[in-house]
Amino acid sequence: MVADGKWENHGRSAESGRPKGRIYGGLTQEKRREARRSRLLEAGLELFSSEGYHRTPIERICERSHVATRHFYELYPGKEEFFRDLLDTLIEDSRRAVLEALRGEFKDPVEEVRAGISAFVRSYLDDPRRARVILVEAVGISPEMERHRRELIHGFARIIEEKAEEMKRSGTLPERDYSMGSLALAGAVNELMIDWVYSKSPPPKERVIEEIVDLFRLVIFGLSTLRDRL
Repeated sequence: MVADGKWENHGRSAESGRPKGRIYGGLTQEKRREARRSRLLEAGLELFSSEGYHRTPIERICERSHVATRHFYELYPGKEEFFRDLLDTLIEDSRRAVLEALRGEFKDPVEEVRAGISAFVRSYLDDPRRARVILVEAVGISPEMERHRRELIHGFARIIEEKAEEMKRSGTLPERDYSMGSLALAGAVNELMIDWVYSKSPPPKERVIEEIVDLFRLVIFGLSTLRDRL
């Protein structure tokens, strides 16, 4: 996700009706910037996941993406801002995958939960480069990046909480506050997938998905029942 104001406005001119910016190779300046950004992000995904954030200089990213260094700096003040754009782009892809999965028709709440969790896990683990960047390389870059990374985890927790609140309104779940349980579950999911990235013999993705589904059932569905019994 690109911050507001990072991109210049090269839309259509109200006066002329023609695209703003000089046309080169059939592309406007805005389209050329978008193409450079796309190539940079793909190069960053490959290099950060294989060589690591700290061992990947900007010049190496530019060389890999065939983007001039001066054009890199037209888009980003530095490597950390570039990494943040990559991280946010990957997270947004995951968020869209989960929301799309939850639009289906489901026979019961557990099936719906499984669909959302499966989409989330696969959005990370189907391409191990994405998992490596999000779960490993994002850690320890700077205090600012650590705060942003925590915000992203809380964002995932809010998706869980919103789904729990929706189930509460429908009568599927009892009346209680699900915010802390949602955050605990988000942290557990994060740790499970980090372990998958580091493992020399990672378990099948389906096993990871079912383990998370069981955690969800325990933390979100089962807590009130357990409290009534204890």
